[in-house]
Amino acid sequence: MQGQVRGFSLIELMVVVSIIGILVAIGYPSYQDSILRAGRTDGKKSLLALAARQELFMAQNRGYTTDISTTAGLNLGRTTSQEGKYNLTAAAGPCGSINNCYLITATATGRQSNDQVACRTLTLNSAGIRSPTTNCW
Repeated sequence: MQGQVRGFSLIELMVVVSIIGILVAIGYPSYQDSILRAGRTDGKKSLLALAARQELFMAQNRGYTTDISTTAGLNLGRTTSQEGKYNLTAAAGPCGSINNCYLITATATGRQSNDQVACRTLTLNSAGIRSPTTNCW
């Protein structure tokens, strides 16, 4: 009397591989979207930090600055966010004068530029108005 052969049949193996394939096909895009949404934190955090530096600069110099990287300006030492997912710029804000208001912009770069079109550019001005006002902030 021979012992029974144990194992999986080819059909059972193919069913399992198919189920895994379907789960990956559904889950991977959601995972990528979550990664991009989490990456926005880098841009938001950078904008808020620059806004705080702008207010300190205003208190010391009676005006805002467009220079975010050098010691003569905000002394950030770079023009990118801390994790490098956004390029940062500062300009005169809605009032038109850099002495009275500012507009800070974070523009997605690298893999972060695959984010939703509306969320690729985040802005914050001296009045505290954030843009875009959709789910990006």
